[in-house]
Amino acid sequence: MLILTPTNFSAGMPTSTSVLDWVLSPNGQVASDHGGCALALLPADDDVVLVLPPRLVSWHRLALPKVASARVRAALDGMLEDRLLNDPAELHLALEPGSRPGQTLWVAACNKAWLMAWLQALEAAGRPVSRIVPALWPTSAGGSEGGETVHWAHDEGNRVWLSTASPLGVRSIPLRENGSSTFGATSRFGADSRFGADSSFGPASTFGDSGFGSLGSSTGRGPEHTLTAASDPATTSWYADPSITALAEQVCNQRFDLMPPADWLLRCAQSDWNLAQFDLRLSSGARRTQRMRQGWRQLAVAPAWKPARWALAALVLTTLAGVNALAWKERSVLQAKQQAIRQTLQTTFPDVGLVLDAPVQMQRELTRLQQASGTLSPQDLEGMLAFIAATEPGASLASINFLTGEARLGIGGLPEDRLMALQQAMAARGWQVSSDSGMLNVQAKGP
Repeated sequence: MLILTPTNFSAGMPTSTSVLDWVLSPNGQVASDHGGCALALLPADDDVVLVLPPRLVSWHRLALPKVASARVRAALDGMLEDRLLNDPAELHLALEPGSRPGQTLWVAACNKAWLMAWLQALEAAGRPVSRIVPALWPTSAGGSEGGETVHWAHDEGNRVWLSTASPLGVRSIPLRENGSSTFGATSRFGADSRFGADSSFGPASTFGDSGFGSLGSSTGRGPEHTLTAASDPATTSWYADPSITALAEQVCNQRFDLMPPADWLLRCAQSDWNLAQFDLRLSSGARRTQRMRQGWRQLAVAPAWKPARWALAALVLTTLAGVNALAWKERSVLQAKQQAIRQTLQTTFPDVGLVLDAPVQMQRELTRLQQASGTLSPQDLEGMLAFIAATEPGASLASINFLTGEARLGIGGLPEDRLMALQQAMAARGWQVSSDSGMLNVQAKGP
């Protein structure tokens, strides 16, 4: 999996020299390599995930009416028209994972021209995108109001930003070392804060200073929903790029956990989001392949599936142990039967000293006893001729060639069907019979 994001999306439309930060991962959980380079120098991979920076995406909470899937986009355009400063036709929209018409859900919006330009540039570079994910997303899902709050301090576009995701939406504000902010002079964080007075999740563009302009209200919330109000220590996480951790802690007066850019990109790729919807939607075959790949990756390495993997391993080991135990039992039964046969042979024929093949040796001993007592056996010519005479009285023998246990008999006076019936009858009595130009080759079966 190749996960990538533009290093500076404010620089405008992509070119062949545009730089991206990327992470290469064999399973979507652990990075095998990472770096930053131009489009043409990106490593190759069949699964390419494009991560959109927080300031590129605005978020809108609405109750989507129950409409046919083909009319969802038109319904979104009508509902968001009054919330957006841009024409809805200029924006790419996407619904939250698992959403359905008739539910209250989050809608992501971003500049379609910019996104399409990047997708086309990556495809021209031989890295077609299979999935589009946001770098941050609202932490409430399925219409619920609860959720964690995630703060992420990062360097983007030659500026340091603090992006925050909460149940109320996503917001990005710049951090400055001189204690000032583009949002005003006072702050609900306290006198020592550098965020400014209006650092709420209220009506504002998530694009910040980008050249795309404002998309309008991202949450529909009032300014009373401040960053501190959403910052319950039990449900709040603070992450920062290691290169700007000191600045972020100084500005925010808050301890940040280190989160290298490569780890953050992996975190984004592990989400359920996929903004490739509507006109950017993949084909059904590509979606099916993508779901299978993601499902296998989740089952193989995702921490949530660890109990299932242990259970599967235990099941396999238990099955192997059961099969081995059953094989050992069957082998023991077989050995017991073989021992019983050997004991029967040695008890019946005490003169047999070394037992190599008990059934064959027993047949030989029985044949020897029959010969000594004058009793006919299946290997004797008399037995063969007596059976032929009893089965086909009209048959005549033109020739007889007999060796011990094997005879070649010239049978006459029988049509082909009667000769075939005689073969079958003799085979049923234990002889091996074949015919060749009216000759019957008869051989007594071995033991």
